[in-house]
Amino acid sequence: MQQLTLVSVLIVIVGLAFVATGIRRLFQRKFLKAAGLEFSGLLFLLLASSAFLLASNLYTYQRLVYEQAVAEISFQNISPQQYRADINALDSDFQQSVNLNGDEWQLDAQVLTWQGVATLFGLDANYRLHRISGRYLDISDEQQRPRTVYSLLKKSEYIEDDKFDLWQFAHKNQGWLQWVDAVYGSAVFLPMSDGAKYSIAISRTGLIARPANDEAREAVSQWIGL
Repeated sequence: MQQLTLVSVLIVIVGLAFVATGIRRLFQRKFLKAAGLEFSGLLFLLLASSAFLLASNLYTYQRLVYEQAVAEISFQNISPQQYRADINALDSDFQQSVNLNGDEWQLDAQVLTWQGVATLFGLDANYRLHRISGRYLDISDEQQRPRTVYSLLKKSEYIEDDKFDLWQFAHKNQGWLQWVDAVYGSAVFLPMSDGAKYSIAISRTGLIARPANDEAREAVSQWIGL
């Protein structure tokens, strides 16, 4: 992302140089050359603004290199099939506490991966934690009982209808964006239990959740029938 910002700045400098030269030619009454230089300068500035827009949107995503620890989630039982979940993002100061209904928790993330020339501009794989929700183990409960879901997007990441969002754009136009390797949602779910704590990591293949204490390990063992 820093490389992309640097490229944007260089393009702006080139564009301004063309515009300044065009103005100078205009005062020299070299109108044809002035028009060509002004047009070229405007094209460079338009390209730079597009690059800045892309870079600013990428800053809402965390850079993904190999497997990276991204969050910890701990649970306290409130009542039958209801838990307080404390989410702590490890790559920022973001923390959130929510009440989840059900027997299991699910964490969702949005992931962008790149290929080809895009990697030359620092566009490594990126991710953004999206939401957390409660799940019921029994299908009939899932269909009939109240569900809970909460956004994990920070205020700066909320996407308004008229605001450009790189993930949405790449997702809708992946067929002709050759520099986009993959755009996908990733999710993990595991059982909730009183006192359980989980660590969540992410790699290029998606989210990974692991028990982080004895309570969580016991809950997972019972959940998978061991």
